[in-house]
Amino acid sequence: MEYLSKFEILCDNQYGFRRNYDTSMAVVDTVDKISSAMDSNKFSIGLFIDLSKAFDTLNHKILITVTN
Repeated sequence: MEYLSKFEILCDNQYGFRRNYDTSMAVVDTVDKISSAMDSNKFSIGLFIDLSKAFDTLNHKILITVTN
């Protein structure tokens, strides 16, 4: 984590697994961006994908075939 912070590898929008960042900050950031877009008469769109256990649902035979 020290290396990632030192070289600023993680995007500021990476809220998970970081000290002093949490999901409530992600919500505040999202609401702020939507509000700013509305104030500027722009459109907003959100795409939310739940990737929990995504690797577990993957067909591993296909993954191995594709990577070889």
